[in-house]
Amino acid sequence: MIEAFISYSSKDKLTADAVCTKLESAGVRCWIAPRNIRPGREYASAIMDAIDAARLMVLIFSAHANVSPQVHREIERAVSRGLTIIPFRIEEILPTSGMQYFLGSIHWLDAITPPIAAHLDRLAETVKANLDSRPAPAGADETSEAPPGSEPLPAGPAVSGSGSCGNGVPMPATSKLSAALM
Repeated sequence: MIEAFISYSSKDKLTADAVCTKLESAGVRCWIAPRNIRPGREYASAIMDAIDAARLMVLIFSAHANVSPQVHREIERAVSRGLTIIPFRIEEILPTSGMQYFLGSIHWLDAITPPIAAHLDRLAETVKANLDSRPAPAGADETSEAPPGSEPLPAGPAVSGSGSCGNGVPMPATSKLSAALM
């Protein structure tokens, strides 16, 4: 079962990977592109299937995500499916009118001030509280598989703080995000 779909602009991949790592270390099963898309699978349908299977969405909200047509599509799909969306704002910007339409009434989690580590802890607590307050869909259980064409999801926390979001690709130690986490 997918508990959290992580929506982000590819330009914010380091932050998205840090979010994924933190959530998975807290026991939340995450789906994040491109990690969970099987090679050879159509990207768009894999994303649609994952959103449909997810219990909630975490949006990494930045200037890049704000203008990304792909992120807008993911948000629209999540809203149409009735998913809880947790906007994790990493830059102090106002949403475009299109984003405002979908996210205007939702309480945001700000992560603007460094270090980001404290914000990641709060995000993990918020995601877990939302999952606990909203029962899993009928027929879903913790051992159910990922959507067709996705890579299998880890059975539990995928990482132990290694900084790789469970995909084996380490995050650069010299990145601004890594420095902010320390």
